Amino acid sequence: DVNTIVCNSKKVEEWGAEHRESVFPFQRGGTAEITFVVNQNDLTVHLPGHQFTFPNRLGLPVFDYFDTQGDFTLQTISWE
Repeated sequence: DVNTIVCNSKKVEEWGAEHRESVFPFQRGGTAEITFVVNQNDLTVHLPGHQFTFPNRLGLPVFDYFDTQGDFTLQTISWE
């Protein structure tokens, strides 16, 4: 699981199937901007030089909770 992005969603205390992305465009000590575009069917995750989609299993038009884990520092998060 080193250098792997893992996305998942939880509904009624049950986790869905993990989506694993092997493209890992981050460098130790570097900075990166990540953008999420949410629509009814999926989320598009824009990373430096790469993007992927993840299903919007909950069908939410807006996400008000976001959790991260890993060896990095989250400096800023904003919703527009």
